[in-house]
Amino acid sequence: MAVRAQTPELQAMAAFVARSLALVSGAPAAKAADGVDAADTTAQLALDASLASAEHYHLQISPQQVRLSGGGVPGVFYALQTLLQLLPPDVALRGLPAQGACTLACASISDGPALGWRGMHLDCARHFFPRDFILRYIDLLALHKLNRFHWHLSDDQGWRFPSRRFPRLTEVGAWRERTVDGHTSNPGRSYREQPHGGYYSEDDIRAVVAYAAERQITVIPELDIPGHAAALLAAYPEYACGPRADGAPYQVEAHFGIFPDVLCPKEPTFAFLEQLLAEVVALFPGDYVHIGGDEVVKTAWAGCPHCQQLIREHGLGDENGLHGYFVARVAGILEKLGKKVLGWDEVMDGGVSGDTTIMCWNSNAGERALAAGYPVVMCPVDRVYFDFYQSTSLDEPAAIHGLTPLRAVYDYSPAALAAGATAGQLLGAQGNIWSEYLATPEAVCYTALPRLSALAESLWRGEGRQWADFCRRLPALTRRLRALGYTVADSHYKALLTPDTRRDGTLRVQLAGGVPGVRCRYTLDGAAPDAANASASGTASPTWLEIDRECVLRACGETPEGAPCGDERLHVVPHLALHRPVYYWRDEGLQQAPELALLTNGWRGNERIFHYHEWVVFDAERVDIVLDLERVRRVRRLRFNLEAGAHRQLARPAAVEVLASAADQKWQALARLDAAALDASGAVDIDLGHCALRYLRLRLHNSRRYYSPETRQRQRMPLYLDELVLT
Repeated sequence: MAVRAQTPELQAMAAFVARSLALVSGAPAAKAADGVDAADTTAQLALDASLASAEHYHLQISPQQVRLSGGGVPGVFYALQTLLQLLPPDVALRGLPAQGACTLACASISDGPALGWRGMHLDCARHFFPRDFILRYIDLLALHKLNRFHWHLSDDQGWRFPSRRFPRLTEVGAWRERTVDGHTSNPGRSYREQPHGGYYSEDDIRAVVAYAAERQITVIPELDIPGHAAALLAAYPEYACGPRADGAPYQVEAHFGIFPDVLCPKEPTFAFLEQLLAEVVALFPGDYVHIGGDEVVKTAWAGCPHCQQLIREHGLGDENGLHGYFVARVAGILEKLGKKVLGWDEVMDGGVSGDTTIMCWNSNAGERALAAGYPVVMCPVDRVYFDFYQSTSLDEPAAIHGLTPLRAVYDYSPAALAAGATAGQLLGAQGNIWSEYLATPEAVCYTALPRLSALAESLWRGEGRQWADFCRRLPALTRRLRALGYTVADSHYKALLTPDTRRDGTLRVQLAGGVPGVRCRYTLDGAAPDAANASASGTASPTWLEIDRECVLRACGETPEGAPCGDERLHVVPHLALHRPVYYWRDEGLQQAPELALLTNGWRGNERIFHYHEWVVFDAERVDIVLDLERVRRVRRLRFNLEAGAHRQLARPAAVEVLASAADQKWQALARLDAAALDASGAVDIDLGHCALRYLRLRLHNSRRYYSPETRQRQRMPLYLDELVLT
């Protein structure tokens, strides 16, 4: 079983193809050879200049042989990936022989990518992942025809890049003493009291780079500067503007967030970075180095005499201009080293040069960057951040926040932005995986798959893809990925409960699966659905449930094998204030506040995974809001939640006051609860004594203080409310 390369530049790829086919067949790998077709040739590799790009390919399967042609070496590699994907899903493709023979139908396939930059990111700073898993992760990217691996190697919680010149970066910066347990935003933080850390050796990095290159993937390292620098400054505090504001030593952070530790733009700092980046460039041969530049807290710069002098001398205007100055200095270092600069979209705020490539994650950043003429890589936070939840089912593992279901990823079309951009300006897109709540390789794979597959299809096929077709192929894809040893989420088979947002005095909830054809079961009494007690939805279209009483909806879907999947819940309640307006009380009057409509939409957050967009957040020291029933009515009880569902704990106010008024807005005090009463439970239930009122006024006193490691001082935590239930 021979593999022949038609040209010398394909010899290395021919050897790779031979090894890959040997894994499938279980037979020893044949030697790759050069030359023309031969009778014993299993696969013939060729370059075809007529193809549209180096990444385009043509795969020809005939009774005699398989021919893999590419516009360049990458195209031949992608032809191989398609060939392997045509095999049955249960054929083991990683080191195990196939069970029995496989027959492929004759075929002729021509294909190529819609976008040039097709990437995935992995944060190895918040949690360290060993080299073996990084190689497995690259295998996953290669299977999906992705061509960029963005390797995040430093942050506040750990430094992973080896430096001979600055050994304390790994001796000190690679290790933290403990890690926050639970969500980092919970009011009462607890910790796993055990060290965590690690770093990659030079040999590790060379192995990863070579392994990726063989699979046509470029590795892009990221060292985050000038912010997200706590681990760096723990090792070398002399590159800060001075001591920490609270007088404590710089340290590798044990929890997650945005910290004020920032590099000072002084000459010794740039000399340090010049030496460090020379080491980076020596190990990473790709075109780009990512320098971060995001979420820079500029408080230290504002109080630093040197920084203020720089702002005056260079006419930078303010600390944002100083940010741009810092990025420009680092870009100059990298340009001398022969590299292009990548930065997160915040670097635009400092007016960086137009040849800086911008990685756009914030809302509307892509449009702004393209309009300003920057080269752009898209990775919008609400569509391709795979550390977000995949569903609202309570059995989902803890995530940072947010919700990005499979359909939202698949529907994302970065290529659509290219229409208003200069040719070649939109380089492509990637998915991001931040590891604050992902401590194991299995957790990374669970959060990535199958969303990575959906994104890969979007980036490769562009506008020609179809959701229904992807869903039809999804079970086979899942079996293939699991056969390869990857953990794959079934979240798309879980039920989704989506409240109707129309304000017509009724409550409706849509019940559907995350993909077409999922049968769902549900109950209206909070009991777990099963075949005995649950109603079943159809599979052809979503089911609408009309709610006429307070209840906890529970629902589950079914996997293709018929197993129940998920634990979706929604606490819904029709009540007197349903869809009634809520205002802020300011300057002795009512102030319009459309965002407060969430407080009377009829659904509560206590049975669900916490999502910011389902709650109203208040940051002020005193919250003063008014509910308008629009006519005088008698009311007996006010209920609301101060606690979320799964994975989050919310702050409590210091006190709650309830006041009432008829039509004249002259206020009568009805109730006051102090902190002790509120701490007893997250559910607040206040007896209003059958009071006649039109306006109900709620005051929340947010005077409590918590120590914030992010600001290094005591401060208020935000208050969240989900529903004001009036009966």
